[in-house]
Amino acid sequence: MYFEPPPDPSPADVRERVRDRWHDRAQASLRIDTTGLPSGVVDAIATQIRAAVIQRAGTNGHCYGMVLSAQAYFEDPESIPVDEEVASEIAGPTVPFESPDAPVYEEIVRRQADQFLRFRPWLARRAILHPEWLDQTAVIDDVRSVVEATGTASVVLFGDSLLAHQVLVHRVEAVDGGVELGLYDPNRSSGGHRRHPPTVRFDREDGRLTMRPYDDFTGLLYTRYDQIEQASDRTRAGPLDHLDVDTDRVRDGLLPVAQVAVDSTDVALSVIEPSGDRARRIRGRFDDRSRGSVPRLRTCYGAEIGRYRIRLLATADTTYELRTVVAGAETTRLEATRSGAMDAGAVREYELIVGSPAQTTVQRVDLDRGGGSKDRIVAAGIGAVAGAALGAGAVALGRHRGGTSEKSTDEGGR
Repeated sequence: MYFEPPPDPSPADVRERVRDRWHDRAQASLRIDTTGLPSGVVDAIATQIRAAVIQRAGTNGHCYGMVLSAQAYFEDPESIPVDEEVASEIAGPTVPFESPDAPVYEEIVRRQADQFLRFRPWLARRAILHPEWLDQTAVIDDVRSVVEATGTASVVLFGDSLLAHQVLVHRVEAVDGGVELGLYDPNRSSGGHRRHPPTVRFDREDGRLTMRPYDDFTGLLYTRYDQIEQASDRTRAGPLDHLDVDTDRVRDGLLPVAQVAVDSTDVALSVIEPSGDRARRIRGRFDDRSRGSVPRLRTCYGAEIGRYRIRLLATADTTYELRTVVAGAETTRLEATRSGAMDAGAVREYELIVGSPAQTTVQRVDLDRGGGSKDRIVAAGIGAVAGAALGAGAVALGRHRGGTSEKSTDEGGR
């Protein structure tokens, strides 16, 4: 249950933000004119961002909003919207409990959603998908400067599973040749903070810092570039300051973009890239993947040329619409929809070919003709993703191959 409806920006509003409001930042950092991007690129980015807002910001695990609000109240206690002098005296996010108004909660929700919609944090989060790009030493240097100047720095922890979490750094200290950060972690109780104050350690190897595991996390981002600018002499701080790769490499890692979206919560989606790797999403521990018009989504930035295998597994009797978009800097190569019906336990496969505009296609694969036992093995793997939702229906994988109908719509590049 939500205390109040979670954020739900309209698709048109998010597209407008990406195309128009991101323009200056994107032009300055990547030399990309967002106002001239093909519609498919803007639509795909907006779809991915909107899903993040309504599935991650639309939960009751508001780590981002809690950290950003706590930081704001620490820096300016007069901004606390309830009758308390310091943030630690706020009894709960929905105070005053006797009133239907909850200004602290509303600010948490607003800040939670807002950070997903800004260009520089969005670009910085691409390093979660490419941790080899990240210069962790440069990140910690800026965190140290901001903590020394303001007292706190809100940072993003991430790991190989693409799980991301926001915490607040309040101490940066040199320890045994490395660095230790003192944290406020909103996932830990106040008693836990008193008994075992959370810390993150970085060791120095060959002059560079590497992070010791903290829970499921092995890396750290800092995306408050406004604070970096205030604490340093840099006037245009940005994500590339923390990367070991140049502008061209980052741009190549963004475009073209290939996106696969399914509108049914009763479908488990798997996308295998040409490399054989499974396409994944950056996620939060409390994501609500039931929300949104396309709750099942995979977005491949810097999509490589080749064949992508798209697998759908029905966890209940359902109808679905599958939407695929492939778009580069010059044109939208493919916008296609496939819709149909599936029985519980049914598997359906599509092949997306990414190439030139004329070569980029998506077609359904006939599993009965070409699959054999291999199809059943891969389908069982998707069943593991679907988990217990299938129950005994998993036995039906060898028998069911789809529903009674399918229709297609394709649109050319724009």
